[in-house]
Amino acid sequence: MKLLLAEDDRIVRITVRDALVDAGYAVTERADGTSALEALRAEAFDIVLTDVRLPGVDGIALFREARRGNPRCAVVLMTAFADADDAVAVMREGARDYVQKPFEMDELLLRLARVRDEVAFRREMEAGAGARVEALRGQTPAMERLRERVDAAAQSDVAVLLTGETGTGKDLCARTIHERSRRAARPFVAVNCAAIPETLFESELFGHEKGAFTGAERKRAGRFEVANGGTLLLDEVGELAPASQAKLLRALETSTFEPVGSSRSVKVDVRVIASTNRDLAAEVARGAFRRDLLYRLKVVDLHVPPLRERRADVPILVRAFLEEIAARHGRPVPELEPDAVAGLAAYDWPGNVRELLHALERAVALSRGGRIELDHLPPELSASAPAAQERPAQPGDLPPLGEAVAEFERAYIQRALERTGGHRTRAAALLGISRKNLWERLRDRGGGDDGEPTR
Repeated sequence: MKLLLAEDDRIVRITVRDALVDAGYAVTERADGTSALEALRAEAFDIVLTDVRLPGVDGIALFREARRGNPRCAVVLMTAFADADDAVAVMREGARDYVQKPFEMDELLLRLARVRDEVAFRREMEAGAGARVEALRGQTPAMERLRERVDAAAQSDVAVLLTGETGTGKDLCARTIHERSRRAARPFVAVNCAAIPETLFESELFGHEKGAFTGAERKRAGRFEVANGGTLLLDEVGELAPASQAKLLRALETSTFEPVGSSRSVKVDVRVIASTNRDLAAEVARGAFRRDLLYRLKVVDLHVPPLRERRADVPILVRAFLEEIAARHGRPVPELEPDAVAGLAAYDWPGNVRELLHALERAVALSRGGRIELDHLPPELSASAPAAQERPAQPGDLPPLGEAVAEFERAYIQRALERTGGHRTRAAALLGISRKNLWERLRDRGGGDDGEPTR
């Protein structure tokens, strides 16, 4: 990340510069606003970290110039307590964050890391704009390995077992295997095993004759017969009852079955792919799933990783889904506000790719063709977004920032002291600050006497 640091205090500038370089940033430093402005006009930066008060051109003017020349540039302000209101006002114009002096270096680096992640997220999204996205989207090593194994499985006719959490895209893997196999021109039939009552299992999979049971008013072909020559996906196969498992095993072993109410045997040529979000080995151990059926289904096993284990793929998926949704609704691809980017990047996605797609469909609908804000995304994303990156409240909505910060700090220090039984040294360690720093904060906040703490 290319970062422009504008700070007139030489000691602060050198200290911050060294910490940023150690953290992996490519830093250009300037001691005044005028030279910082010249640097902005000569070179594109990913992040600008600037003091609000600078000789020549101030930090607020520098922010506006940075955004005018490069709307994607993220600006973080360093401000004294007296200038905090100016920083909050500028955040409404699009500044990404601010940190109040004097600050702990760890706090500054943490805030910048969040901004860096957002910049990288947006960069990945834009890099994928207009590009053809493969069925199995993603560029992480986990997805590359999965694609390789999907391609290998597609070259054979053996049974495949797909495992992974709900919403990871197991059905998409199954379809991809079918489409890249020699059976691509033949039917792909999917059946949700969890949705079939045990009493209807045979009829659903193997078909029935007219009059075979009450309500069987006509002959019906089962899923195995419909998929003849092609691929049959048994989705959520781990939900099958024991009796249904035995009937399925026999059909797989012999490639034949008898429709309900018939004595004739039907032979089929079907490639079977099964999927489940259960640990079938554990189900076998507790007697809920047949071991021989597991071996029959698991000639090749493929695990589809959850989205939280391949977070770097989220920007690619976001861009691809937004393009698909926009095309479906005949709209231009919407832009994302920084707070929406923060929410998308920070969330763990327990519902995986399916949850991401639904969240973006909701956002496109609520934004009505405009820019997508955090409020357009599901509420749980707002809860996961870093508090430091929430949009500032309107004037009058909250007490003054200084009062809120002081009150929070006072309560937080008090909690630490209560947890350590009033032992200030241990409380300082718990808070991650020095004992002297704790003493000074207690003194400034009226939380202790003026003497140096003795323990």
